[in-house]
Amino acid sequence: MNKNIIVSVVVVLLVLVIGWYGWSKQGGSSETGGDGEAVQTIKIGFSLPLTGDLAFLGESYQNAINLALSEVTDTKYKYEVVFEDDKFDPAKAVTSANKLISVDKVDVISSFGSPAGNTVSPIAEKVGIPHINGAASDPNIAVGDYNFIHWTPPYEESKVLVTELKKRGIKSVILFEQNQPGVMAVTKVLREDLADAGITLAGSETFNTGMRDFRSLISKQKNTPADLYLLEVTSPELEILAKQIREAGITTAFSGIESMEFTDQPELFEGFWYVNAADPADWFVEKYTSTYNVAPKLAAGNGYDVVKMVVAAVEKAGDGQSKPTGEEIMKELAKLKGLSGAMGKLTMDQDGVVITKAVVRVMTNGQPVTVQN
Repeated sequence: MNKNIIVSVVVVLLVLVIGWYGWSKQGGSSETGGDGEAVQTIKIGFSLPLTGDLAFLGESYQNAINLALSEVTDTKYKYEVVFEDDKFDPAKAVTSANKLISVDKVDVISSFGSPAGNTVSPIAEKVGIPHINGAASDPNIAVGDYNFIHWTPPYEESKVLVTELKKRGIKSVILFEQNQPGVMAVTKVLREDLADAGITLAGSETFNTGMRDFRSLISKQKNTPADLYLLEVTSPELEILAKQIREAGITTAFSGIESMEFTDQPELFEGFWYVNAADPADWFVEKYTSTYNVAPKLAAGNGYDVVKMVVAAVEKAGDGQSKPTGEEIMKELAKLKGLSGAMGKLTMDQDGVVITKAVVRVMTNGQPVTVQN
């Protein structure tokens, strides 16, 4: 082979290698746009319960995220989502968060529910990465500059529940509550509101996550007169508790805040009313249902909105040439006002919470039906 040809080939290869090396040193997270300029990629990491007892909620939430991502067009940046499974376990959420931050190099992180949110929140604050929880009742998750919540707060849900109790003539209730951050945030407010409304808390039982035999707790309350049993519990404890109450011969109606949507056995609560976080807009329900051939479950609309919130904040914070910093994204999230989302107009309050209103629902033919909005 001609020596000049060999030299030319070697030079071309060297140029290609050097070019690839330079690109990879910049993170490898850019593409070439239509004008030939590099397009930076913003990564959003999600820690969700994709397996385990609440996988049916995590999968619905994941679907909503992917739906929102598919609608992101004409932006300065490219957007990518990375999912990690935390099984609704706080310890696993720590592992997921650390992996998303250290290995996947996400620019924003999002968690699901209060148990995970409470463990991810301090990590995000420490490293300066914006963190949004789309399904948390515990306001402590929003503590710090980098932490935010998109969920109906406990005081809104409790207010609606107590109003409905009074409307229905309920004078006394018995409360079963799981020792879990989100539940305890709700019941703390609920106890105060019940007292203020003159509704008697005739009895209460608190138990730890993982409990399976509730018979002794049920026995303690069996002969206590009450108009209603309030169950503030997540799955699978919820279903086990409800069945054991019925097995004890107690026929008192069930109600509560959110709990009845934390189950994949809705038949256990057929005909019962309860209070839930805000309803998503009809257009979102229709779009989700037509895409996935199933209705969205609890918090799916919030997951959809998390993507929209991040995109809106990043697009305002960045110039399209380089990535905005975590601090710059955080500041735009804090200023969020009037963004159209699945859960309505989204505005961040001074505590880092997007406020939405609670609704009254009835479990009808295995499906949650809103009767008061």
